[in-house]
Amino acid sequence: MLPEYMLPATVTALDKLPLTPNGKLDASRLPPPEVRRGPAGPAQPDQPSTDDDLTRTLCEIWAEVLGVPVDPDDDFFELGGNSLFAVRIGAALRARGLPSLRLRELYRHPTARATAANLSTPAE
Repeated sequence: MLPEYMLPATVTALDKLPLTPNGKLDASRLPPPEVRRGPAGPAQPDQPSTDDDLTRTLCEIWAEVLGVPVDPDDDFFELGGNSLFAVRIGAALRARGLPSLRLRELYRHPTARATAANLSTPAE
């Protein structure tokens, strides 16, 4: 039994592991991880629509950093996100001239839609 934070984000079954001629694992021949999506939750009426530019841009950045397709309501951490990926996302936002992302806000708002709504809200 593992604590929640140690559970793998994905598990991909293989008939056999690809090996190099020396009998070691050939990681370059492993298939990409299969991402299973849970059932879609109800739409959040107080959040921006999925066609919002910032939400769409965040989905693109997350997909680039995480290496998996991202929908606006996908949880960053359920897709395999971690603090290192969060730092990369912050850097990608800065590189595109977008609002700065505090890492703790990503933990508080773990979906692209919620993060976009938080970034769009003026700081108090």
